[in-house]
Formats: sequence, C-alpha cells, structure tokens
Amino acid sequence: MTTKISNSLEIMALPNFNENTYLQQNADVARAVANGSFTSGLHHWTTFGFKEGRTPQIAFSENFYRDYYPDVANAITNGGFSSGLEHYARFGAAEGRASVASDTRPGSQLQEIIDRGFVRVAVNEDAIGFSQREADGSFSGMGVDFSRAIATALFGDPEAVQYVVVAPGQEFTRVANGAVDIAATLPTHSLLRDATLGVDYSPTVFFDTQGVMVRGNSGINSIEQLQGITIGVLEGTRSRQNLQDAASRAGITLNFQIYPSQDALFAAYDAGRLGAVSINRGVLSNRIPTLSNPGNHVILEENLGKEPLGLIVPENESEWADVVRWAVNAPIQAEFFGINSQNVNEFLDGNSDIKRFLGVEGNLGASLGVSDDFALKIIQQIGNYEEIYNRNFDETALPRNLNELMFVEPGGLVYYPPFSGSDRVTVPLIDNNDRNVLQEVLDRGFVRVGVRNDAQGLGFADENGNLSGFDVDLGRALAASLFGDPNAVEFVIQTSGAQRFSDVANGIVDVTSRNATHNLRRDALLGVDFAPINTYDAQFVFTPTASRITSLEQLAGGRIGVSAGTTSETRLREKLSAAGINAEVVALDNFQTIFQQYINGELDAITGDGSLIVSSLLTLPPEQRDQHQPFPEVLGEEPLAMVVDENQSQWKNVVSGVTYAVYEALELGLTSENVAEALNSSDPVVRRFLGVEGNVGESLGLGNDFALNAISAIGNVIEMTNRNFPGISLDPSSVPYTEGGFLFSIPFA
Repeated sequence: MTTKISNSLEIMALPNFNENTYLQQNADVARAVANGSFTSGLHHWTTFGFKEGRTPQIAFSENFYRDYYPDVANAITNGGFSSGLEHYARFGAAEGRASVASDTRPGSQLQEIIDRGFVRVAVNEDAIGFSQREADGSFSGMGVDFSRAIATALFGDPEAVQYVVVAPGQEFTRVANGAVDIAATLPTHSLLRDATLGVDYSPTVFFDTQGVMVRGNSGINSIEQLQGITIGVLEGTRSRQNLQDAASRAGITLNFQIYPSQDALFAAYDAGRLGAVSINRGVLSNRIPTLSNPGNHVILEENLGKEPLGLIVPENESEWADVVRWAVNAPIQAEFFGINSQNVNEFLDGNSDIKRFLGVEGNLGASLGVSDDFALKIIQQIGNYEEIYNRNFDETALPRNLNELMFVEPGGLVYYPPFSGSDRVTVPLIDNNDRNVLQEVLDRGFVRVGVRNDAQGLGFADENGNLSGFDVDLGRALAASLFGDPNAVEFVIQTSGAQRFSDVANGIVDVTSRNATHNLRRDALLGVDFAPINTYDAQFVFTPTASRITSLEQLAGGRIGVSAGTTSETRLREKLSAAGINAEVVALDNFQTIFQQYINGELDAITGDGSLIVSSLLTLPPEQRDQHQPFPEVLGEEPLAMVVDENQSQWKNVVSGVTYAVYEALELGLTSENVAEALNSSDPVVRRFLGVEGNVGESLGLGNDFALNAISAIGNVIEMTNRNFPGISLDPSSVPYTEGGFLFSIPFA
C-alpha cells in the first residue's frame, strides 16, 4: 500500500504506525476518519499531519536515524529533507531502515496488547488495599491502581483493562503462560521466584514486612509466646516459611493452618478458631477494621521477613516490561516533583525536567511506543504515589515508613530512575534474542565483562595493566559465582560511553560492569536491560575553590568537561540550554584526559558522576584535593547498574542475584573474613543464602554456594566501597534499611 503527502511524493505505509494511538491523540482526525474524509489515521498524517507537525505515534529516534545513516544526515544538511523522520516516512521504511536502535518486535507481548486494545490483569478478590472486588463489581487497591496506570500509558484510558480473578499463588502460572499480561496481586519479589516461575517483576511498589496479629487480651507480645498457638497463614505466600524461620531462631515449634483465601483466613480468626494470623503488615492493618471487635487486636513488633511487593510480567518480554516499569515509575517521579492529580496542569510550563516528564517537550513516550504525554495522563487520572498510597491505606494506622521517597525527608526506599537519557549508539544493534547468554557463558568457561580502565576506584589499569575498582570487583564476583573462580573473567576495555550498550546488545561482552545510569531512553531503545541499582550516585559539577564559581550561570563563556555519550553530557547540555547559558561543552571519551585538562586549567569546570570525580581527585597529592569544590546542588540523580542484553531473563537473574548478594551479605553481617565461619550458622536465612540449605543457586543455573563464593572473593558492598574509595566518607544512609539506611536486597528464597 502506498499513499501520498501534499507534495505528491509517494511513501509506503509505515510498518510501526500506531493507528489507534494516533486517533486517540487527535480527536478531530478520528471524526474525519469516521465520516469518510480519510481512510485512516495514516492517510491523514501523510496528507496533512506531517506538515502540521503532528506526532505520527511511531517508535522513531531522530538522533539514532541520523547517526546510523550518514547518507540521510548529509541529505538533511544539503536541504534534501527537513528531518530524518521525513526521510523515514518517504523512503526509509520502505527500504527496511531501522527507526530506533531497538524496535518493538513483531509478535511481542507489547504489540499483542496494543493490537488488542486492553490489558488483561490478574487480581485477587479479597486483598483489601491491594487487590479487591468492590460491592459494585469493580476492583480497587494499589495493584489495581498501577495496572490502571499502565492502561492509561498505553491507551489513555484507565478502564482499558480486563480483570481475571485468580487464587493466591496462581498469578505466576497465569502470567507465565500468557493467560494474562500482568498480575496486580502484588506478590513478594524474591530471587527464587524470579528464577523459577517464568516471570519478571516491576519496580517494587510497596515495601512491606510480615507481621503476626493476636488478640489484645491474649497476653502474647512476642514470637516466643506463640508456642502451642494455632497460627493461620495464606496459601501461595511466603508466610509459613518466614514463620518457620522465626520459630527456628526462637527455638519453638508452631502449629499452622493454611487457608485458600484472605476472607477464609480472617473469618477463621474472627470466629476464634485461630490464636493468631501471620501475613504482610499492610494486609493486617487493613483487615483490623473489618473484624468483629477491632479494638482487641494487636500486631506484634517483630518483623518476620521483608516483603517487597511488585507487579509481575512474563519473562523475556523486555519491551512490555519497559512500559510497565516506566508507568509504575511515573507516579513516584511525580511525587518527587510535587506534582499530583490536582495541580498537574500548573506544571506544564515547568522546568525542562518536568516538561520532558509530562511530555510537553521531548519524545520519551515514543521511545516506549506510547504517547509522549503518558506520564501526564497517568497523574491526571490515577495520581502520584502519595495519592495512590493514601487512597488504599490509612496512614495513621499504617505509616509509610519504608514507603517514603528515598533521599527525601523522612526517607524511605521508594525510588525512580531518571525520565531522561540519550539513545546514541555508534554501531548497528543486532537482533539476537534467540540466544541463551547464560549457557554461552557456562560453555565458554569464563565471563566477558565490559569495564573502563581510566577511572580510579571504578575501573583502573595500573602501569602493569592490572585492573582494579568497584566495577572490576563486580565482574570478579560474577566469575566467582559462575565458576567458583574470581579470575574466570575476561575484561573488555570499553573506551566510550556508547560502547557500554552496543557491546552487550551485540554479544561482544556478556555484561557491562562499566556502570551506566539507568534511565528511560536507554532502557527503551538500546537493546539492553539493567540489573538492580548497585550505586545511588548523582551528577556533580566541580570547580576550583579559588574560582568561587558555584553555579552554572557563573560558567557562562567558560568550558565544561564531561564524558561523551553519557547521561551527564545530555543533562548538562539540557540544563545550559534551558537556562540560556552560553558555555562550551567539551565532551571526550577518556575521562583521564578530561580530568587532566581540568587540573591543567584548560577547563573551568568538570561534571559527571560524583564517584568518578572524587576518585580522580584522590589521585592528587593530599594538599591539592581540597582545592576543588562541588556545586551545592547536583544536576540530577545517577542510579548506576550493570547492563545485560534484553530478553535474557535467565542471565539477568544471575547478574541480579550477584548484585543483591553483596547487599544481602551486609544486611546479614557477612564479610569476606567471616563468611566461611557463617556456614555453621543455625539461622535458616543465612544457611539458604550461603547454599547450605535450599536450592536458590540451582534455580539460577549456578551452584548453591554462588553467594558464598562471591562474598569470599570480594566481600560485601561496604567492603568493596572502602577498598576502592579509601578516604572517602560514606553517606550516613549507606547502611542497611534495617538500620535506617537505603541499602536493600530482595529476599533470596
């Protein structure tokens, strides 16, 4: 099929044109198609919409298209085309040219959902506050709200959802076999579940802990007093395991009664057939008001286990998981900006970060295959995270605590990666989804890890070529976990920021440990997925103290050094442009060169990840280190993570497991020096973590002692930090969440 635009040049039908979304975004066009003025939304766009500047609702990256096709860039420069999009619409699509670095695959889950026009969501009927059926037949709860946010992102309609009721524990099978697209039941995210049940998890939307509820007049105020009491637990949850762990530590025996639904569980308790109930605290808090004597029930203080709750999606469906991830992140980011459903329209003329987030500027939505204003629609129709929380929970009875925003007083664990990024790559990305990276690594007998060699503390080569640094340690931990040998690794030096992604996507390395900022555009367009965040960094600007320069405005006319192809470069250029500051950005691949130019006085300032700059300052003589100062305000957050190929869930689970291991070890008090001794621990959580009990390692395709090997080789995350950044004071919050910090690992079993 061909059609014509107004200057009579014929174009082929765009293969990834989203007809439904274009009509939803342009009501006048939808009416014109309905009355026969146009045969389709595509017909309108090619006739008038292109000239009018209407977004064609296709996945298209102008930067990528020009970089990838120099002939197109030259033609634009010479006036042959107004943009890469014009070339793609007229010729590129018909020629089979790629429109983005990583496109939505035909036949993918995301494409199936878009074609269907609604999202199929697994729900429970009786999980008050999380997933429940109301008297009128509708569904409510935090999980339901987030599923409605996802439908809003895709279709602009929170009601574009088909609910499928499942029993507790059944959601995993339903999601894995494709009966539903997502589960809003919010099951606990554990490494064992991630590895064995055929699903991947969204970001955690609720950080819960397991509690025990007893009657206030029972005289019971501790776990030790539950000896001989019959305790009710819910089928398909981790509650019984956590109780057994607590009983083992307390040296008591517990009696269990398992129930198939929350309604049945709490009915039995209310009728006096149970002496206690144990389940997540969020559930207990919401159930107390429904009991016959609400004032006669207490929740014991002890936390029996951490329960990070999230939505689940099928594994190896990275495009769909990307949409879910960023739709979930949107309400969290909105709360950080101070945006809610009541004031969101007041922010449409906000700063560049807010405009990009709301879709007023940029094309973040198109990167995901949705409308650019998807976050705006979510906030308008669903609200921010605080609104979602307060709609479903009584904050007086259940304070947010761990569910406060990270780095915002009073501080919690709820976090979002940046809604930003660059999609620039320097080589074509290969579609190699059919391979099995984990099996390739195991067959090869060593792991290939991408690192840098020019940054002290992160990845640095000495005069003999020996590598050291935090990123290098992570590579050695992977090797130790895979093969029991931290030296079973081949380090590949990545000399540019873009290489971090193309090397992984194209199979040159198995994982990039040259840590990269996890942001939306990279997630959506560069053919990669991100492991869990291992460093919560930020972008700083440093200047000589003697210059007394403490703001970007004072750098007008100056020169600022930054690593090329990084989030730091993109954000710096955006900040300067938005403020109308005329400063020269000097972007180079080698950070040592940038730093040396700064020290030589050739640059007025330097910007990048704080850990990168501070580690470089440590190479100076002690008396010179204090001659440089950071700006009082950071330019943005930089959550750093290892990078893996997309649609490789099994391999991602391995990399994630190793990342979590260095955090879990810290929480359990394990170090490289005492971990061997801990093999004799009687604590079942420690024993499962080290592989003495259970089969977490085998579920990943590794030995059950993988975490033991990793910690023996490199230690926990604080050991890694102290070894690689000596003399740098740690953030006071860099302690486990149990001590009031932000360091957290999902449970292993």
